[in-house]
Parts: sequence; C-alpha cells; structure tokens
Amino acid sequence: MDWLKNIFKNTNDETDVMDIDELFEVLPVLPLKDAILMPGAILPLIVTNPTSASLIKDFHGTNSSIVAVGMRKPHEPVPAVWENMYRIGCVAKITKVASTKPGELSIMIKGFKKVVLEEKITDVPYMKVRVTYLDENMEPTRQVFALALSTRDILSQLARLSYQNMESVLSNLARLKDPAMLLATAATNLPIPASKKQRILEENDMERKYTLLYEALREELDILELSSKITEKARGEINHAQREYYLRQQLKAIKKELGEAGGDLDDEMEELRKDLDAKQLPEEVKAEVDKDLKRISRMQPSSSEYVTIRTYLDWILDLPWQECSEDNLDIDNVEKILDEDHFDLKKPKKRIVEYLSVKKLKDDLKGPILCFVGPPGVGKTSLGKSIARAMGRKFVRISLGGVRDEAEIRGHRRTYIGALPGRIINGIKTAGTTNPVFMLDEIDKLTRDIHGDPASALLEALDPEQNTHFTDHYLNVPYDLSRVFFITTANMVDTIPPALKDRMEIVEIEGYTHEDKIQIARNYLIPKEIEANGLAGRCIDFTDEAVAHIIRHYTRESGVRNLQREIASALRTIAFQVAKGCTDSFGVDAAFIEKALGPIRYQPEAKQRTRIPGVATGLAWTPFGGEVLFVESALVEGKDEMILTGQMGDVMKESARLALSITKAMGRPIEKDHGLHIHVPAGAIPKDGPSAGVTIVTSIISLLTDRVVREDLAMTGEITLRGVVLPVGGIKEKVLAARRAGFTRLILPKMNEKDLRDIESYVTCDLTIHFVESIEEVLAIAFAGTDQDIFQAFPNPDVDVAAVDAPRPRA
Repeated sequence: MDWLKNIFKNTNDETDVMDIDELFEVLPVLPLKDAILMPGAILPLIVTNPTSASLIKDFHGTNSSIVAVGMRKPHEPVPAVWENMYRIGCVAKITKVASTKPGELSIMIKGFKKVVLEEKITDVPYMKVRVTYLDENMEPTRQVFALALSTRDILSQLARLSYQNMESVLSNLARLKDPAMLLATAATNLPIPASKKQRILEENDMERKYTLLYEALREELDILELSSKITEKARGEINHAQREYYLRQQLKAIKKELGEAGGDLDDEMEELRKDLDAKQLPEEVKAEVDKDLKRISRMQPSSSEYVTIRTYLDWILDLPWQECSEDNLDIDNVEKILDEDHFDLKKPKKRIVEYLSVKKLKDDLKGPILCFVGPPGVGKTSLGKSIARAMGRKFVRISLGGVRDEAEIRGHRRTYIGALPGRIINGIKTAGTTNPVFMLDEIDKLTRDIHGDPASALLEALDPEQNTHFTDHYLNVPYDLSRVFFITTANMVDTIPPALKDRMEIVEIEGYTHEDKIQIARNYLIPKEIEANGLAGRCIDFTDEAVAHIIRHYTRESGVRNLQREIASALRTIAFQVAKGCTDSFGVDAAFIEKALGPIRYQPEAKQRTRIPGVATGLAWTPFGGEVLFVESALVEGKDEMILTGQMGDVMKESARLALSITKAMGRPIEKDHGLHIHVPAGAIPKDGPSAGVTIVTSIISLLTDRVVREDLAMTGEITLRGVVLPVGGIKEKVLAARRAGFTRLILPKMNEKDLRDIESYVTCDLTIHFVESIEEVLAIAFAGTDQDIFQAFPNPDVDVAAVDAPRPRA
C-alpha cells in the first residue's frame, strides 16, 4: 500500500492551502463511484472511464483544481450525467498519476474545500459546473475531542477483528491525534457506505460530522462482532458432531467386544438393504442405490445429508418397479362396462377395445397416448375412470391447468432443500403399479414462464420411443413409463404445442344431441342424483317431458354438466318436501320443473330476431360446442364506408370487407354519404374466423334489397372474392347448434357434405340441408321466391332459383 504512506504523512506544507486567487467559479467534474472525498483527505483511485482519464491528463501538472463529486447511483451508464450527481462535492487537486496498464490510470487526489454545484455549464469534452464555496465550523470542542477518542477506540477494535483485512490502516488511523485529520481520513478511506460518507460531507458542524462517523463505525463493529459469534457457534457445533461421532464409534467397538448385537442404526441399514434387494431394481438404479447406501452407512442420523439420502431411498423403495395390474382381456366384458358408465362415445370406446384386442394378441404392447378433445361436460374425465375400471387397472389423474413450472412435471434436483419428484412419478407411486391409466387433465391450459416450459417437459413422458427411460430430476435414474396408458384431455387443440400434439392420438368427442341428453338423463343422471339426494326407494316419476323442458329452456351446452345440476336442483325440491314428512309419490313434469327451477331462462329467439331486413343467422364453432350467430346490418349517415362492431377478429373483418366488395359487384352500391354498419351481437365475446362470410353477404343483400331472410334458415361457409363458397370446420357442432335453436333449414358448403357421415340420421331427418358452391345459390335459398334481378350484375348469373331451392340429398 504505497498510498498509505501518502495518507499519513505530514500534510502541513504550503501546498495544502489554496490561495484565494485559485477559487475558480467554473470547475471540471471528476465523478466518483462508491467514494466520497473530504476536505483535507487524500483519496487513491483507479480510473478506467475514458472521459475521466482525459480530464486527468489535461489537469495533472497544471496545479489547477477540479471538483470531485459522488454519484447517487454508481452503476448508472458512463459517462456520468448531471441528474445522477450529488449537489455537494469537494474541490481537489491531482497529486499523483501513474499508468498501471492500458486503459487504466492510478491517481491520488487531495481535497481542499467543500462546494455546492449550482448548475451544469457543459458536457464537452467533460462536464464543467458552476460552484459556490461553502464555509464550515471545523474548530474542535471538548465534545469533538471526546468523540475522536471514542472513534479511535472503535478503530482499534475493528483492527483486532480484521475488519476488511485493513488491520494496518485501522491501526495507523487509531494513532492520529489531530481530530480534523482523523475525521477526513477515516470518512474518506474506510469502506463504509457512500451515502453515509455523503451525509458527513454535507454537514457543516464538526461535532455533527464526528457523530455521524462514530455511528457508522459503531454499526460496522456490531455487525462484525455478530458475524464472529455466528462463526464461533458454527465451529462449536462441528466440534460437537465430531465428538459425538467419536463416542459412537467407541460404543460400537465396546458392544462388539462384549458380543452384543449391533445398534439400532445398523439394524435399520440392514433392513433397508434387504427391502431394496427385494424390489429387483434395474441395473442402473441398483448402482445408484448401492452408492447412496454406502454413503449413508458412514453418516450420523442427525446430519442433514443423511435425511436427504434416506428420503431419496424411501422414494426408490415406495415406487413400483415390477408390480403391475393384470389386464381384463375379455372384450365383451370391457364393452359392457364402458356402456354401463357412458352413453354413446363410440370413437373412444372403439379405440379402447382395439387396444385390448391387440394386447390380447401381443403381450408386450406399449401403452397408447390418447387425447380426448371436446367441449366441457361431455364426459372426458369420467371416461378415463371408466376405462381404468373396464381394463382392471389403477386410475391416476392430475390436473395441468395453470401449471407453469417444469419442475412440476420432472421434479426438483436433490440439491434443493425440500426437493420432491414431479407429478408423474408421484402419480405412479400413488397408483402402486407400473401400468395405471394415467389421465393428464386440461393439457391445453398449460402455461410457461421463467421457470421453464412444462409442455416441453411432457415430450419425453408422452413419446412411446423415449418414455422407456423417463428421467425425473429428483430420482436421476431412468424409469419405464412405456406400460402406462396415458390419456390427456383438452377443450381445444389450438393451444397445445405442435410437438406435443404430434405425440398424441387425437380422439374428438362431439357434443350430445337432444335425444342423447334425454337418454343420458334417463339412464345415468336421474338415478345418480336420486341416490345422491337421499331419495332412493321413493316413488319418483321423472318424465322425458321434464328432461326435454330442462334441455330446451334451462340449459345451453354441448355436454350434460348443467343438465345434471338442474336435475339435482329439481330433486332437492322433492327432498325438501320429504324432509317435512310428505310420503306421497312425486311426478316431475314441465310444470313441476318451472315451479322448482323458476321462470324459463332461454326462449327461442331466432324467429323474432330475423323478421326484419338486414339480419341473417350464421353458425359458429367454439371450444364449448356450436353456437348460433346473428349478423345485423344497417345503413348509417356518415363518411365511413364500413363500421364493424361486436369484437370481430381480423379474419372476420376481412370477411366483412369481402362481403361489401361482392355486394358492389352485384350492382348494389351504398348510398352516397351513407356507410354500412355491421354488428354481431354479444359484443362482450370475441369472435373470429372465416365461416361467417356467406352470412355477412346475405345480411347486406337483405338490407339493400329490403327483403327478409327466411326465419327458419341458418348458414355457414367461407366466401371468396369471386363468390365461391369454401368448406369450414366444426360441421357437427354447428348442425347440433342449429337444431337446438329450432332452425329446420341449413346452408352448408358443398365440400362439407362428407362431414355429415359422422352425424346420426335421427339428427338430420327433420332438417332440410342445402349444399352450395356459390353465393348465388345461397341468396336464392335465403330469399325464397326472389326475382333473378338480384344477380343481374354479378358474374355467372345463370342460377335456377327453383332448382337451388330444392333440398339436396342428405348424407
């Protein structure tokens, strides 16, 4: 420390006093990071900032002054900015400059006078400021001498405790007799926070400065003494553990000489080793377990690492490695059980029976990975339980909705305190077998954040080619998941990552028809709710009329979850009367339902809403099933050619613009100084997609021709600029939605005719379905009995209205 000699040398030479002529008003600024310079003190610095280095080279050797100012936030961008500088600094001179290595200067500066920075003058080539010199009361009083004595005492104590490895510096400071010199040198060079140093600099009274310095050093001393006590305590605990280990070893030797049995710990280790050998672990797992057994046998039970390893070995012991359930390969019995639990659902039932048929022929078949996709309430989750019961396997379910941490799937590494395996391994442990039916519910609702992507962690588990060696972070050994029957559920596939979706077999479960819901209510829901509400054995006649009334007027869903709630609510009305002592038989009809559930909630609104020009009915698909969509058009005064409302998405807005262009091509321009306003009701719900194209065109034509669209007609289809109708998705859901809303006539794209094969004939038997290829056919059906003049200006106008109006053969 060469700079130490300069700090403590005699500074009472003539260069220490600045002449009055040297008090310049404008001075260059040397910004200080984590340092503050006091008047009368010497501060060594390492300069790497190019701007500061340029300033030093310009002023060194000129005997000119600079102002050293601390930075409020030392990690702010370089060069320093005016807003980040303290407003109180110290005038200084550069006393020494040395170049240590390229781009770095080692300097010493000495403080002389405290100043306040009034304003910035320039930033080029370095910051210059206008300053005002401040006077301070630096006359030592008796109180100051007392504080100086206490400060020297604290410095001596800090030196004994090796504070920041500055024993020699602290010892030299403790020997300084001049209070002013001690204050300036200690406050400048000791590693106390820069904010506290700045407070000392800003004070004008010497006694107050000493008080602040003493408090700062006292705090550092208290922290150092506490740290020393903690270190001594930890050393004592280590010595205690070593002593305990030594005594236990002696006790073991004494017992051995006396011929007594081994201690409890030895018995426990031997029993653990036997249990692990009986598990018939795979070779890779056995090697890891043997290594941990050797380590734990040399540890004391009181050590934290012993607990960590013992918990790990318990997990290895609790996991099933060879245990598995025997599959029920009686195909007829499996079909019977599946039909008992769920009505319809032919696709998933067929896939389960196919798997078991192949399993019967090939015993080492890997478990499939299915993804049930459908609206809420159609029985996806309960179907998983039914599959497990039919196959004779254990059932495990975990919900992935909102999971955003990869460790939830793959576990935490053992280095973390409280680490545990992920949900998959935990589910296998709960099942107790290596081949359970494992349901991953709501896989489309996984999220991701800074902790990782859980969907990516599932890739290994749900890949039949990789899951034979699934590695959980906690276990850190491969585990075979190939015999697990994985089932995932989702409301929609769009939010499932493509790589994950590619590993699963998608099985779509569509919504139920009106007839399906009546069957499900009669055979499943009503008996279940009668039992759940304590009405078993009571004479209750729940008619199909009542169920149909609930379906039409109290629920709007693709599944049966709300239907079950309403049935339960009606039965609770009966339970209330039974609890009051009524023993009569009960008949549940439409009148009883209205009395129990209140006024009708949903009225058929299609006819009332479509009896005016400018309104057409479309069909939409949502993750919760099909929906009826009304498109309304109106002419409004204004310069805007088109106004779109109802939370339309970008694709739907493009369909509206296409519809306007098609309308103009038909020779139906918008009146001058008028615009077209298109609105899709239920404005709080976002809507998007191209399938409303034909509906929007029909709505506009209806408005401009003042003709009403058929009130029993609903339609769907994408439209092109040339008037061609393109296919769309979700046909079954849309047909069910139209039938549910009371529409009897539908317009579908010609290329969607094949999709009706998946719809039961009793659904379409009372529907008139038209398959169209162009917008002319759509308009001819929508405006029954219209004249040909509606098509006069559109290309390809040769449309036989009578022929188009006739229904096409249904699939």
